[in-house]
Amino acid sequence: MQPVKITIRGDYFDCQIYRGRLYLWTFDGDLKVYSWNDLVRNFIKKDTDKIAFTFCFLDGNYLYKSSLIELFKDFDFKKLLLDKFSSIENGEYELSETVMNQFLIGQQETPTGILPTDTEIYGNKLYFIHEKGLYAGSAHRRKSEKNPVSSRPSKLWDCNLLSIKANKYPQLALSGGDEGLYELNMARNLPSNLQRVEMKNPIFEVSKSHSSFCNYSYLNIYNTSLVNDSFLALFKWNTSLDKNNKKTPLRDFDVTVKDRKIFNESTGRHFVSWGIEDKIYKAIEGGFEIIRFNNFADPEKGENRFEMLKKVDFQAWKGEVVNGGTAYFGNIVECENALVVVKSDSTYLTIPGPITRWRVYPRSMNYENHLHVILDDRIEIYSFNHDYFLNQEEKDIGIKFSAEKRLRYSKPSYFDDTDESLFDDLPF
Repeated sequence: MQPVKITIRGDYFDCQIYRGRLYLWTFDGDLKVYSWNDLVRNFIKKDTDKIAFTFCFLDGNYLYKSSLIELFKDFDFKKLLLDKFSSIENGEYELSETVMNQFLIGQQETPTGILPTDTEIYGNKLYFIHEKGLYAGSAHRRKSEKNPVSSRPSKLWDCNLLSIKANKYPQLALSGGDEGLYELNMARNLPSNLQRVEMKNPIFEVSKSHSSFCNYSYLNIYNTSLVNDSFLALFKWNTSLDKNNKKTPLRDFDVTVKDRKIFNESTGRHFVSWGIEDKIYKAIEGGFEIIRFNNFADPEKGENRFEMLKKVDFQAWKGEVVNGGTAYFGNIVECENALVVVKSDSTYLTIPGPITRWRVYPRSMNYENHLHVILDDRIEIYSFNHDYFLNQEEKDIGIKFSAEKRLRYSKPSYFDDTDESLFDDLPF
């Protein structure tokens, strides 16, 4: 089963997608915001294609519903849906910059006038970093507003960060290079055993060790360093008593586990590793290794927290692995000469370089099947739709989808709801 691709011509620097809007930063310093829903509907020429386009590009979470998964066991129903995807997967869906103007919601100079090093949109806020620090401003604003994103964002911290990554909880992991690993924690109850480094905003130091980029793995943070050992920062739930003598849960720091221990290595050449949710990956000569991470392991029952799953080999021409990420549909591995998608059904998609930037959205509620790839003269937006039909418990590649755990981790009762009013009470 092949992915479906939409190509948008233009010279782009970064991208985000959030609540029906596509955000594109240009090298000229502009931020353009488009109606993603209208853009996709533009390609629906036949009523019979509406279902496939909707599941591909507008509502990627829908087919993971447990009731539909049961229906997939019916061969006739499954074949009908597969035929719907097949009918559009070979189509040419391309837009020029001129045609894109009909979907434009708004255009403005990028906030602060400096192209961002990294961006996240979360809780109707645009978070971004550059050499001047960490900023946040309102996003997904009313169409009547002059600018689709606040032109006067608040500065949260003056640290020159390298990358940022949002959690399902109201938290943002911050990679500061030699400065270390930090977290902007916007939960009601803050950790009791981490040092706060910014008094005006809830920013905490997780580790002094080098941090190139990071990602969340359940409660935890996997920290990737391109110069030193990477590690998994483990967190745990503790309880404390509030002013009313009522028990309050706290997500406190526990310990760090180095990648050499996770992969059972003693010495040797340093390779990049990364992790998200239930799997951790490490590059090796000619490919990468996969470890299953059981965040709920009970040692008293003989359960292992880390389990080697498999090794994946690449063709030599693709070059050394330099970066990686993971989504439900598979692993995205950036090599020196290509971007390789190792799909969860063990097939491959290779996108030749040079690649400017790529993004996946596994914590999104609608776009977790997307891969956005920015090349020299265009952005390619891929929709992968094979993973809905796989047994999530048995797959070795990609994040295991679990509706129960997704619900459990998305909106705990002791955190603010992740809706548009999430951060209204915060000073930024």
